[in-house]
Amino acid sequence: MKGMGGRRILISPLNWGFGHAGRMIPLAAELKRRGHEVHFGVDKSLIPMVRGELPGISITEIRGVRIRYSRHLPQYLCIFLQLPSITVSSVSEYYHLRRLASRLQPDLIISDSRFGFRHRNIPSVYVTHQLRIAFPGWLRLMEPLGVWIHSMIIRRFDLCLVPDYPGSVNLSGRLSHDLPLPDNTCYCGPLSRFDATPATAAGRELPRRPFCCLILSGPEPQRTMLLHKVTAAVTEMPLVILSAAPLHDKPTGNRKITVITSPDTATMKRYLIEAERIIARAGYTAIMELASLGRGAILIPTPGQTEQEYLGRYLHGRLGFVTVSQGEIGPAL
Repeated sequence: MKGMGGRRILISPLNWGFGHAGRMIPLAAELKRRGHEVHFGVDKSLIPMVRGELPGISITEIRGVRIRYSRHLPQYLCIFLQLPSITVSSVSEYYHLRRLASRLQPDLIISDSRFGFRHRNIPSVYVTHQLRIAFPGWLRLMEPLGVWIHSMIIRRFDLCLVPDYPGSVNLSGRLSHDLPLPDNTCYCGPLSRFDATPATAAGRELPRRPFCCLILSGPEPQRTMLLHKVTAAVTEMPLVILSAAPLHDKPTGNRKITVITSPDTATMKRYLIEAERIIARAGYTAIMELASLGRGAILIPTPGQTEQEYLGRYLHGRLGFVTVSQGEIGPAL
């Protein structure tokens, strides 16, 4: 049964990594706090993360498209080659949602970057920080077409929320600014798990300060490549690795390494607050969460991922962020 005065809300993020699910967690927690009945629909790989962060919330498995990446091809090219699978997945999402909605009877649907996760008879909200999808330099002339196509998708929803600040002081730059907004679009401010979470590290003793903290994320094989480069470069101080998934390879180089797999939000917050230096991919969720703590970081964009490469350039020298390419990682890191 629905809670007294509350609505039944179905939330589903894109399954490309942990970032989209991570930024939906504070939204789901706030909606639950306000008395709504929240159902979270995620890919099987994300269920442990969501269950740990949102105890008591109903979780439904919704399979997402499996994107494959290459050690040699840039990520944008890998995604382009898999566009037929992505299109089929979006259509599948739409019909899967119709069956799910018939069973759950939600009052509201929230989709984080899932194009097909909407219902014509139920108010549907779309969340994205990329109104303009970044194209590689040689395809930059195609960006207006991408904006137009994405705008057509956005207009199929009742509301589009951009998790950023309006105006010139913002986190996403031209990805969501300096372009005409669809009529149903508004900025809702950044989303961060850390905003209402006390910092604790139960059962763990922090390394002797100063220490460096690596937020290890992103797709393979680039994730493991980053791990090896950073552990080889950071040798003058203890290194704490915060990883949402188990490591494929044993870290090398630095002998003073602490690996924390699937850290809860409170533990992660404590380490990030206390760290002398933070290293992270230039993913937008990581940027929002670091900014919410008032922490900058060394950003290392995933090679070939145009969104991260743009965010790295845009934020370099802003809000305490410094961007270094993966090929430039060295002892001075």
